[in-house]
Amino acid sequence: KANIRSSEIHGKLDQDARTRRLDDFKSGKIRVLIATDLCARGLDVVGLPAVVNYDLPRSTADFTHRIGRTGRAGKRGTAISFVTPNNESHFDLIERRHFGGKMPVEREVLEGFEPDEAKWSIRSQASKASVPGAKHSDMGLAHDKMHGGVKGRRKSKKDKLREAAARKAAAEAKKQNA
Repeated sequence: KANIRSSEIHGKLDQDARTRRLDDFKSGKIRVLIATDLCARGLDVVGLPAVVNYDLPRSTADFTHRIGRTGRAGKRGTAISFVTPNNESHFDLIERRHFGGKMPVEREVLEGFEPDEAKWSIRSQASKASVPGAKHSDMGLAHDKMHGGVKGRRKSKKDKLREAAARKAAAEAKKQNA
């Protein structure tokens, strides 16, 4: 519509296609590059003026890597994140962990993009629908989706390691008390 040359990079492209598109972006042949988290780490585009987060990453550490693509080598850069009522608490967490109140994060509502509470409440209710057999924390499904997604019946490697560490600590405490 606006005649802005753009392209995308994602994991389903082969390496040659990703390299070509990145080179086209670096050379100015394309002006906007839409990327998945595939590009959150390891890319260095000199003079990248802005990064726009269409959605927030699940991990707060990944947020730093995403926005770190701009403002490199002492230069200024702009990071814009679209924040909705559904993910505002997750953005608050990112803000606390990475900025600690030391760097003000400007928030604004853009004209034409004002929150529609009626629409969000319908979506919020829909997000509370559960998947049969899925386990959720006591905080509820909406919280779980925001902080790592829905967990199925199978435990992750990280969950198993945490449980093993907890068992080991409990056994050591029991030995000391005996």
